[in-house]
Amino acid sequence: MPTRTLLFLTTALAMTSAAQAATPPQSSSGNDIVVTGTREQATALKKNAAVVLDARSSQEIRSLPDVNAAEALQRIPGIQMESDTGEGRFVNIRGLDADLNAATYDGVRLTASNPATPQGGGRAVAFDAFPSGMLGGIEVIKTLTPDMDAEGLGGVVNILPRAIPEGNTTVLDAEGGVGYEPLRGTARYQGDMTAGATFGDGMFSLIGSYAYNEDHRSIDDVEADYINDPTAAPAGTDAYVASKIYDDLQPRRYTYHRIRHGFSGGLTFQPSDTTQFYVRGIHAGYTEYANKHEFVINGLADHVVAVDNNSGDVTVDSASLREKVISTKEIVRNDLIEAGGRTQFGRGIKLDFRGAYTKGRDVFPYGYSTNFTDPNDVTLVYNNTANPRVPTFHTTDGTDITDPSIYTDFKGDNGPSYNSDSEKSGVINLAIPVGFGSDAAIKVGGSVRARKRLAHAYAADFNDPGRSYAAFSGFGNEVYYNGAYNIGPYPDYSKVEGIPQGPLSEDLSAYEDDNENVYAGYAQYRGGFGPISVVGGVRVEATDATYRANTEADLADGSSTFTLTPSKRRYTNIFPDIDFRYSPNDNLVVHAGFSTAIGRPGFDQITAARSIDVANDVVSQGNPDLKPTTGKNFDASVEYYTGRGGMISFAVFYKAFSNYIIPTVQHVDSYPDPRLANPAGKIEIDSFQNIGSAHAEGLEAAIRQQFLFLPGWLSGFGVDGNVTLVGSHGALHQDPDTGALYYHTLPQTSPFAANASLFYDKHGFQAKIAGSYVSKNIFAVGDSVATDVYSQPRFRLDASAAIDITPRMSFFVEAKNLTNTKLEFTQTPDSRYPIQREFYKPDYLAGVRIRLGH
Repeated sequence: MPTRTLLFLTTALAMTSAAQAATPPQSSSGNDIVVTGTREQATALKKNAAVVLDARSSQEIRSLPDVNAAEALQRIPGIQMESDTGEGRFVNIRGLDADLNAATYDGVRLTASNPATPQGGGRAVAFDAFPSGMLGGIEVIKTLTPDMDAEGLGGVVNILPRAIPEGNTTVLDAEGGVGYEPLRGTARYQGDMTAGATFGDGMFSLIGSYAYNEDHRSIDDVEADYINDPTAAPAGTDAYVASKIYDDLQPRRYTYHRIRHGFSGGLTFQPSDTTQFYVRGIHAGYTEYANKHEFVINGLADHVVAVDNNSGDVTVDSASLREKVISTKEIVRNDLIEAGGRTQFGRGIKLDFRGAYTKGRDVFPYGYSTNFTDPNDVTLVYNNTANPRVPTFHTTDGTDITDPSIYTDFKGDNGPSYNSDSEKSGVINLAIPVGFGSDAAIKVGGSVRARKRLAHAYAADFNDPGRSYAAFSGFGNEVYYNGAYNIGPYPDYSKVEGIPQGPLSEDLSAYEDDNENVYAGYAQYRGGFGPISVVGGVRVEATDATYRANTEADLADGSSTFTLTPSKRRYTNIFPDIDFRYSPNDNLVVHAGFSTAIGRPGFDQITAARSIDVANDVVSQGNPDLKPTTGKNFDASVEYYTGRGGMISFAVFYKAFSNYIIPTVQHVDSYPDPRLANPAGKIEIDSFQNIGSAHAEGLEAAIRQQFLFLPGWLSGFGVDGNVTLVGSHGALHQDPDTGALYYHTLPQTSPFAANASLFYDKHGFQAKIAGSYVSKNIFAVGDSVATDVYSQPRFRLDASAAIDITPRMSFFVEAKNLTNTKLEFTQTPDSRYPIQREFYKPDYLAGVRIRLGH
């Protein structure tokens, strides 16, 4: 483990102090959080909630090798995790893509750090920036109340701060581990520490957490694009083989070095039993260095001269070979600070208030991309039918593709970028007791959220070094993907990064400067009538936004000018909500509710800004005419609690949407921009549109139970699992000639998802094996049903074990991704048409946990 982490943990272990327990923070759902350190406390949070929610404790998060918040969230009913570069990053709630859900920390809305969200909205929070060691717990709130922001069509993920355990005066937890990643034989390191205490006769409490994770992940990947034109094959070609004619093939080998940090802390001042003031904050994110070696074969459909219908071999006489070397540095940060308080006066009147500032950033200080191309076309044979997941190729004209000296044509650029998304917010609430119902109160309040989004992209062309790829590669060939591919010598990334470049200039077509202000007010009733409690009311939100982007105009001399063009949007929405909770006894809870919500168009969806991927001939642009998506949600659940953290639950939901937003893809023969590698070729234009109405419905079932009724050592066994079924429907395509609509499940709606774990916890020994499954779903909408992109089913198995060495120290081992789960995308739902297939192999970690405090 790095020296700085060991020093940090050693210092933490020397800390001691004593006082009274800290006053807890508050859940997004409006419930006081005692602490969600154990499974029992997480179950109690769900049981006592006024709305439908699920929670996972910090103890449960630590019980599996979930390195970040996204991977911890995947264990919760209704959650489907989307991974990238071998780690969980975004999550979908009840079949809705990440851009339509909300994320908060301690109830304060988080803004996006990574603008590259799966559906392109740029609003989703990337949870891989939050190391699991800094989490006090997580909850997913699935029905909204009027005192909550109305954003969150699928639900709200709320990250809970670490807190001093109930009954303790201090807390001091520490963990350190070292791991192994076998794909490239690299090491990983992990450590975290939480320390807290109260002082000043119980008036002050202070707690802080630090988490560290460093890895050297690697990826074996192969990607491809289809020409989607069977006529590119000679007459008489088998229909299946003709449908699989490639446009290009790209074996890729990636190496990442990620250093992730997370800090969180809070100071509370409680001068009396009825008054409290607090300050809390977080700083979380990572720095990642990526080295990518891609071998690109273009022109595979331009001159197909022969096809063997029996073997599937396709012969091409004018393919182009390219060695592509990419080196990037990315800095992702999430910062939040909040200050507020609460007090009670008069006859039970309660006032609470909060001001907060949060900011997400994604910065690429550099993004070097170089292409070394063989100027001579080659004749080769490829086959993607014998084994579609591992296509093969070889030259037939004597060309040695691993000879670096043949790649003499050079083109390269450096593309730094800066994206930020920040928000200033203020909230004030006043609750006044009323006589209608037990513990009844009318709550009124208001909030202001002022959000600002900035996006800058820059570019500088590399000077042609006048040398072939041989001058920028090392010794030995990169043979990988279980030996399937040899893509030539290893790049010497330091030499590539040292190629002189021209002046850096801003890409004005990608510039964004957006302001989005949301003003809200609400009135809410909460009260009880015997076993029934009610929360209901109405919220009004006014949106005042200005989205600024540059409009490009072509001049007579062939140059372009850019004019900053603002697009203003103002609208007001009314959101009624009501939730019923029925609990006839201590074991049974029934929820029923109706709530409304909004999904504002993503900044990248509504902007007029345009970005161009020069290497792949892709133009991405927003649609300033988009309307926000609104939704009506109907929820019901039955929960039975068996004690000691045990629970069985069943929930159903239905969501109806207006103005649902989907991504669109068009292909055009030409595009008037000289930056494209082939302006007269096939250009892809990615954008967005409203499709009118859509809906999603489904059910969730969950069980968690330790078998305490069994005799002796058998009582340590238990199960924890859940199943989610989701159906959805929307018009994803329109026939350009007839206008006919084609309906399908909504993007990223997996019809079936499940989690199941078997655990053992007794006599100082804990062990767990957990599997997670997500079914096939449509991931990206193409320009037709034939070009829609699907994410194929995936199943992952993880395991962990820990044994107490002393009452305050334990040794643990973890194994992640024992199944070597692949991330696989296909064109159409047919698994025989893969366009991306990558894998990572398992990784392992072992270490020590220390628990002090009293």
